[in-house]
Amino acid sequence: MGTDARSGVRVPAGRSIGTVIVAMALIEALSGITQGYINPLLPALGPVLSIDDATINGIFLLSQLGFAVLTPIISTLGDSWGYRPVLRASILLVAAGVVLMAVHPTLWTVMVGVVLLTGVVGFIPLMMGILRSAGPGRLRAGVSSMIAVLMVTVGVGGLLAGLVGTHTPTRGFWVAVPFAVAALALVPLVPEGGSPTRERIAVVPLLACSLGLTGFVTALSMGADWGWTDPRILASGVCGVLLLAVWVRRDSTGHHTFVDLSMFRLRQVRVVSGATFFFGFASISYISTNAIFLFSDSATAGYGFGLSSLQIASLFLIVSTTSFVASLLTTRLLRGAGERATLVGAGLVLCTAFAAMGLLHRSLPGYCVGLALFGLGLGLYQASTRALAVEGVESGLTATAAGINELALSIGIVVGAAVVKLLSSAFLSGGSISSRGLVAIWVTLGAGALAASLTAMRYVRPVAVGPDGVAA
Repeated sequence: MGTDARSGVRVPAGRSIGTVIVAMALIEALSGITQGYINPLLPALGPVLSIDDATINGIFLLSQLGFAVLTPIISTLGDSWGYRPVLRASILLVAAGVVLMAVHPTLWTVMVGVVLLTGVVGFIPLMMGILRSAGPGRLRAGVSSMIAVLMVTVGVGGLLAGLVGTHTPTRGFWVAVPFAVAALALVPLVPEGGSPTRERIAVVPLLACSLGLTGFVTALSMGADWGWTDPRILASGVCGVLLLAVWVRRDSTGHHTFVDLSMFRLRQVRVVSGATFFFGFASISYISTNAIFLFSDSATAGYGFGLSSLQIASLFLIVSTTSFVASLLTTRLLRGAGERATLVGAGLVLCTAFAAMGLLHRSLPGYCVGLALFGLGLGLYQASTRALAVEGVESGLTATAAGINELALSIGIVVGAAVVKLLSSAFLSGGSISSRGLVAIWVTLGAGALAASLTAMRYVRPVAVGPDGVAA
């Protein structure tokens, strides 16, 4: 066994930190594939499993709830009980969901499987905790590599699921099985990393946080479908906010906490989390609208290109490819241009992408320019915010800090999706979004990207961190 001189973490003999990063990137491929194949498969399951659109929306809601609720739980468990054991458990959780849906696809197994798949939300925080211990000088490079693989496999996952499940959608679930097996096989290549605190999880704030997120996310996700004044939405939203307030108060003032919120006293944590929220608002929330736009026929809707689902998945590879390249370049940009410039630039690129979509949407090549810019901005912020989220934070809270950043991203996506749904409903014409509605969506999301840049302008590098992201 070898030992990293700075961290004291034992790395398996004969394996460099580069080997560890490659293993982590390949593990993250499971996350990309599962996130990529769910969106095209679920709508196609309607006729096969005899489920209606409302049920499909409910399954999507389960996925959103799983991502929001499991993020702080898995991250905190990693800091408390060890990164690699919790990573292995998370991979087993996801693998169980993958195999369950592939072997026996029914409404109930798909519902359970989709929830189990959300265990991928812990992969990056846990692996960042390991990287920060085993090779602090390679944290940024490692994060960039993981995000690059995540970005490209999201696109590949959707395309493969579409190809395999062309005639029988349930066969598309088999796409993720080899990746689940590979991820489990790669875990032994990952060192332990860090020194677990072995602290018990505080139950009351955990429940307040989990139930609060459930109520808040449910209200935002289903408001457009059930009606914003529906008693279920009002009760869910109000209870969610009240419970989240209880959680914040307990974890801000108590000695035995679920999530150590004292890290928000650090300026860079507040700034990066805020920017991440706006980035999520302005990016992932657009993906469903992008599919609607490309699928629509210009002769009837006044916009779109009448593409098939497979053609849309193929075209989305533009986003995957450009975000892959941007993610790999992020480490150099952070070092060369600086952290603040990189974050601000990511928001400006996203804003420009929506401007290009709005101005060039009547031409498929022109719209593809917007998609390419969208991918560049996506890759830049995905890699940079994750790397910067943990710098300056106590090493024992690495996974928790990374998890808070993931939670900010998830909430931003949910809020953005709710706003997009609201705009879509407000600008309906003949059952479809009108051209004015699309313009309103592009303008709103562009403004969100601009808000991310404005927030990022307040970023200041932690005093104890050097230009390469390593503690001085």
